[in-house]
Amino acid sequence: MRVSLNWLTDYVDISMPAVELGKLLTDTGLNLEEIVETETDIVLDIEVTSNRPDCLGHLGVAREIAAVTGAEFRPPKIADLPTSGKVEDLTSVDVLDPDLCPRYTARVIRGVKIGPSPRWMVERLEAVGMRGINNVVDVTNYVLMEYSQPLHSFDYDKLAENRIVVRRARQGEVMVSIDGTTCRLDENMLIIADAEKVVAIAGVMGGLDTEVSESTTKLLIESAQFDPLVTRYTSRKLQLMSESNYRFERGVDPVRLDEASLRACQLIIELGGGELAGGAVDVWANPWEPRTVELRPQRCDALLGMSVPADRQAEILTGLGLDPKKRDGKIVCTIPPHRSDLEREVDLIEEVGRIEGFDRIPVAAAVTHPVEAESTGRRTMRAVRETMSACGFDEAISSTFVDACEAELFGFSQLLQVDARVRRTNNWLRPTIFPSLLRACKTNQDAGNSEVSLYEAASVFWASEGQEGTAEHVEVAIVTTRDLRDLTGALEAVVLRIDPNAEVIARGCEVAGFAPFSSGEVLMDGEPVGSLGVLAPDVLDYYGLNTDRPIAAAAVRFDTLQQRADKPRHYAPLAKFPPVRRELSLVVDEALTWLDLAEAIAQVGQPMRESVSYVTTYRGRQVPTGRKSVSVQITYRSSEGTLTSEQIDEQVDQVLDKLARKFSAKLRS
Repeated sequence: MRVSLNWLTDYVDISMPAVELGKLLTDTGLNLEEIVETETDIVLDIEVTSNRPDCLGHLGVAREIAAVTGAEFRPPKIADLPTSGKVEDLTSVDVLDPDLCPRYTARVIRGVKIGPSPRWMVERLEAVGMRGINNVVDVTNYVLMEYSQPLHSFDYDKLAENRIVVRRARQGEVMVSIDGTTCRLDENMLIIADAEKVVAIAGVMGGLDTEVSESTTKLLIESAQFDPLVTRYTSRKLQLMSESNYRFERGVDPVRLDEASLRACQLIIELGGGELAGGAVDVWANPWEPRTVELRPQRCDALLGMSVPADRQAEILTGLGLDPKKRDGKIVCTIPPHRSDLEREVDLIEEVGRIEGFDRIPVAAAVTHPVEAESTGRRTMRAVRETMSACGFDEAISSTFVDACEAELFGFSQLLQVDARVRRTNNWLRPTIFPSLLRACKTNQDAGNSEVSLYEAASVFWASEGQEGTAEHVEVAIVTTRDLRDLTGALEAVVLRIDPNAEVIARGCEVAGFAPFSSGEVLMDGEPVGSLGVLAPDVLDYYGLNTDRPIAAAAVRFDTLQQRADKPRHYAPLAKFPPVRRELSLVVDEALTWLDLAEAIAQVGQPMRESVSYVTTYRGRQVPTGRKSVSVQITYRSSEGTLTSEQIDEQVDQVLDKLARKFSAKLRS
């Protein structure tokens, strides 16, 4: 923000050089970027952090200087202005969305003469990067840079029925802004309308149809508070940037906006004449109520690492306008409306520290940090990431929020929603990571990247019907345009990296969001830990993905993996004798699953059997209708010597006998 030194001296005495003033502002949190000297002024370009919107006006910066130097702070004095008539007889204001517009005030001035502004005002506006237009527009800009409160002046006679309606835009409404931009609006935007049309985009820019011109004689002065998130959304969507939306996005003082309106009326009447209608139309749904925050002087010293006497702490807080009162060994502060960033005791401690001077905090001769072993959770997560990367998957970091309809695609109905005042769209916490990864797949597809393999490990949230409170756990989700076998191999690699003795299998079942007969639940040593399969075409279609290219997906609970990370690992000497593998092609019923077949083989007690693995499934002319041929590979090994064919045949016969009796299985000829 550009700050005029001449302008500042209206509100606080400054007896130091500009360079020294810049250093003082930097030390207190307003970093000096540059000092520019003009023919008539010195301009300081300072960086204002997003939590200090009060310092986006000269009054806020002057208040900071007064607090640090102890100089008197002199805000503008607004005398009682002469009035004629009542504003209620001239206009009305309807706020249809008070959540998006907590307060809206309107004043009316009649008999104004539009003309050029005086040189002193034009010079000050030019010093901060604004150009002079006319006395009315210049006054609203002047008050903007003075109070950090955006204002807007309407040509009163151009407002249909001379009234204001604050509402959401209707889909497809169009307005031409004062800079000539054609703005196509949607229902997520807040607008200012009259009885017939849109006349301004709330918090962003006014409309061309009702702007002040040379023929204007009557004004309606708007001073309001608009929702920061909606203002930001509207500004970015319409690609309209202004000094107004910059401040509304960071928050304005809900109380002093009326004072800013009066200040503007005072200056307009001084520079352009006219009569002010008595009173103001003030629609304020929930008037501001001050809050108090307590500070413990001992806690302040402990946290800052230096001693600041309690009286000095109170003196600093007084200079900041926090009205501190000592009570029961504590300092109780009443937070003014322009300091919405002060919410906790630590915020007050920071205020004491920056005014007293962070450079006074002593530096220790040595700094020690406790060294702790890597936790099980971090070690397990590192193993997941390393293994997935080794399998050719890229890690994604995506948004936690989804639309409710996205969650319903995967069978979730009990969802958690954040406060609509905090987030108005996509404000449901995701119960699964799949929607986020599929949006990432769509982004890749649109960029021409058809081969996508992604994973993410992050929290998911849900609410169970009939239970109070909320719940969450960390989920590891995977999606890939490669086939399901690659995904299953990567998932097995992750599990075996963490627990080499674990058995991972998939049991076929229908899972919401997955294609029929192409999904199942993941079992780890018989315990359900997640699901996997091929996503349904309608899910891919929802995200605009190519339905001709299947996407395989899986999700497992991270806490289950973490529980197994510390299990003892058992090691055995390397086998001295070679394994013997037999592949059996078994003709079984079509409905028989691999899981049932593997469990039946496992029930045959064979100490020399080392492993059983699936090879392939065949359906063809040699296999009767309603049957299929499943190829199984069984590995045998003995620690006592090389196995003979006779020994292996005996073992295989036992397996075949078991399967024949249980499933009527036969060897395919």
